[in-house]
Amino acid sequence: MGGKKIWIIFLLAVVVLISAACTNKSTEKTVTEEKQTQKNVASAGEWSDTFQKSCLTCHAVDENGKVARISDMRKTPEGWEQTILRMKRVWGLDLSNEDAAAIVAELSMKNGLAPEETDKIMYWLTDTGSIIENPPENELMAESCIQCHAGARPLAQYRTEDEWKKIKDFHIGMNPSIVYIMRSMDWVDNAEKIAEYLAKTNPMETEAWKKWKESGKKYDITGEWKIIGYSPSMGLYSGDATVTAKDNHFYEKRSLMREGKTTNYEGNVNLYTGYSLRSSLGNENEKLRGVFNVNEDGKSIAGQWSQVNDMGIYGKETYYKKGETQLLAVWPKSISKGSEQTLTVFGTDLPPGLKKDNFTTNGLQITEVVKQENDELQLKVKVSDNIENNVVEISLAGQQGTVSLNVFEKVDYIKVTPEYGLARLNYDGRKQSVQFEAIAYANGKDGKANTDDDVEIGPVNAKWNLQEYKLMGIEDEDVKYVGSLNETTGLFIPSDGGPNMKREWNTNNTGNVTVVATYTDPKTSEKAVGETFLFVTAPDFVYVK
Repeated sequence: MGGKKIWIIFLLAVVVLISAACTNKSTEKTVTEEKQTQKNVASAGEWSDTFQKSCLTCHAVDENGKVARISDMRKTPEGWEQTILRMKRVWGLDLSNEDAAAIVAELSMKNGLAPEETDKIMYWLTDTGSIIENPPENELMAESCIQCHAGARPLAQYRTEDEWKKIKDFHIGMNPSIVYIMRSMDWVDNAEKIAEYLAKTNPMETEAWKKWKESGKKYDITGEWKIIGYSPSMGLYSGDATVTAKDNHFYEKRSLMREGKTTNYEGNVNLYTGYSLRSSLGNENEKLRGVFNVNEDGKSIAGQWSQVNDMGIYGKETYYKKGETQLLAVWPKSISKGSEQTLTVFGTDLPPGLKKDNFTTNGLQITEVVKQENDELQLKVKVSDNIENNVVEISLAGQQGTVSLNVFEKVDYIKVTPEYGLARLNYDGRKQSVQFEAIAYANGKDGKANTDDDVEIGPVNAKWNLQEYKLMGIEDEDVKYVGSLNETTGLFIPSDGGPNMKREWNTNNTGNVTVVATYTDPKTSEKAVGETFLFVTAPDFVYVK
């Protein structure tokens, strides 16, 4: 019995020693973890509480404040918004719209794009649906990327090399069938090479981004602005806007004078990365989404709006800070030799009572100031038959700003824009129209059409009509079903979505048609004809909540 007692005492002692050792190690581990947690919390301090609560649950943060994955990439506000939507859809992130918007603003400020980087992809951010991209310089990108999405999508991102290489795995993980869909090529190998290419062309750190971060700029957009805009549906127009600060964003009220009517809009404006604006304006009849950038001088803002329910209706605009007297724009943009015409000139803070002698020109004779109202002038002008200048300018003596017009002999030919029209059928009140324009040109000194010395006259009034586009010689009567083209304005409005019981096989109202514009020169009665292709298809994305 004595021996057993000794063994029991010995075993108990061993257990106590092991327990003590484990306790010490556990205590040491707990202390270490607490210190690491304190470091992480401290380093995460540069991120907002909303970001920490929503993002750091899954994304680790190191002692330098870098967040795994997130800190290794830069995106546009739209890019970060899509990332958050994916987190909600795929990973179940529970986040209110207000918190999501706050995180997008925070990420855009810390990991956004420099102004020069945004300029390269503005055509994509302000997409109207009928834009033809220039082919990517990298042939593999043209082969492997733009079959599914716009080439600007990867170019709107900047990543570390490691992050670019993860894009391949992301594509396969989210869409495993991509390898089989792209079986005409070695997509996996292509993706590796494209990642290496993008790591050089779109790296995480660039001189432009470094310079912008160091500048610490955040433009003040509050105040009074003059708007000069151009919409293919309405021509040149002007307006006035007042922007005020509101909570953590801005609020804009604007009045636009278009086609002789004044239309008022108001709504929120968000400023991202210190220079990039996204506006949501509207009234009871129309909602507009705007994408704009503050120019380097801080005195002008340029961009584009499009209708929320019809992105094919849009306007390009420039805001000019009020407070300086200057001429800004003129309409029309061209004038024919030997003609007399009334021009509309737009400006800011123009002195009242202007006379023809207050202006200077280089070959244009101003015969009368017909009207002056709200910083708009109507000038009656005359151009001689033997003028040699291809461009004439109008300036206001002693003030900034010059407006110019092209001078031409006659219209030699027209081109229809956009070069390739893409419309989408109307579903649930949303559609994508196409506004076509007939752009007139005059041959240059070489007398030949479509050469570098040709003079662009600008938009002209034309008669419009749709014709069948014979695909492989087959007439399928698409012109009856795809939609309507206004014979005066060139605005194409697509039909409602289908199926259509009147069509063969009850198919949808999609189809291919040819758009034809015919211009008759009022001086010579000569006709010029231009045409383009229009593809009418179904919506590319339908979201059902």
